[in-house]
Amino acid sequence: MHSEANRPGISDEVGVVETYSILIIEDSDVDAMIVQTQLLRDGRFAVERAGSLREGIGRLHVGTLPDAITLDLSLSDSSGLVTFEKIHERFPNEPVVILTSEDEESLAVEAMRSGAQDYVQKSALSGPVLVRSLLYAIERNRRRLVQQRQRAVERELEFAKEIQQHLLPHASPDIAELDVAGRTAGAESTSGDFFDFIDHNDGKWDVVLADVCGHGIGPAMITVGTRRLLRSCAELYEDLGDLMTIANRGICEDTFQSLFITLFFVRLDPRQMRLEFVGAGHPAFLIDAEGAVNELETEGIPTGVDPEYRYRVDGSIELDAGEIVLLMTDGVWEASADQSQPFGKQRAFELVHRLRDRSAEEIASCLIDAVKAYCHPNPIQDDLTAVVIKSR
Repeated sequence: MHSEANRPGISDEVGVVETYSILIIEDSDVDAMIVQTQLLRDGRFAVERAGSLREGIGRLHVGTLPDAITLDLSLSDSSGLVTFEKIHERFPNEPVVILTSEDEESLAVEAMRSGAQDYVQKSALSGPVLVRSLLYAIERNRRRLVQQRQRAVERELEFAKEIQQHLLPHASPDIAELDVAGRTAGAESTSGDFFDFIDHNDGKWDVVLADVCGHGIGPAMITVGTRRLLRSCAELYEDLGDLMTIANRGICEDTFQSLFITLFFVRLDPRQMRLEFVGAGHPAFLIDAEGAVNELETEGIPTGVDPEYRYRVDGSIELDAGEIVLLMTDGVWEASADQSQPFGKQRAFELVHRLRDRSAEEIASCLIDAVKAYCHPNPIQDDLTAVVIKSR
């Protein structure tokens, strides 16, 4: 079966008139000549004829599909509604205009219910009715196919969104003395951001925040592989530098051109209230009980850039009561309405500190909601993700 890509294209040049290819399936030489004459006289149609249903189906199976078909329901090798059904079941995207005698009008109406675009009585073939019917049929069918493709794309995007949502943590980790939570919001159906919590089953937890360059379905696909690589490496490597080095090699294999991933990887040891971290082109921030902010600086380059790059642990801190570690993607602080002043890091710090007595989940949610409200009535232009690690 031929695809829609086989159809003649529409010229975008000014003054160029589009031509339409028509296949006439008609066993009457007289009726076929009348149809052909009307269409050629109009000047916008290229016409071919098949004298039987079998010949017509054979022509449709080879070469370029026509823009439309005119079909007589009463042929030498087929008669009645089945004539249309044999065409339609093989080529459901072909617009068909039924040519019928006056006593077959009810049959033509039934064919339209089954998928035919229109019908024309043969008594009207001498006028412009056939031309108008064909043009309308071609246009309606094109719109239908566009809508059909759009619905298919929407279904695929919704499915991709469901997969990505399933991969995000379903609940915050239960860690003694620490309250940890994250939230993400995509600029499109799918997101290039993600966060993850990895349980080592020995009291330690890993917390990941990652941001794939760009947003939409492409970056979303990269997040799936990156998440799996990081989880696999987290099980194998105690040293965070080694973990990130090996994961980066795998990420480099999965990315291409200018696609890269910034991320911040944390290992929590709640027994010592210690937080060890390594970054790949991404910072994090420590907000103390008084609201003072210290950036947890990292030296590592974004992943997906250099497969030979060697990462090392960037630092380790002990958390005191009331301190909060904030991880967020650049979509948070760069968000703006109508290219105005961006939301900014300072605004995020102040909001988190003001909400310090609330749960980590509430703080992360309020931060994302505040960014959305700041951009209103415009939609956010980049993915937003925030993770809060709060010392109880």
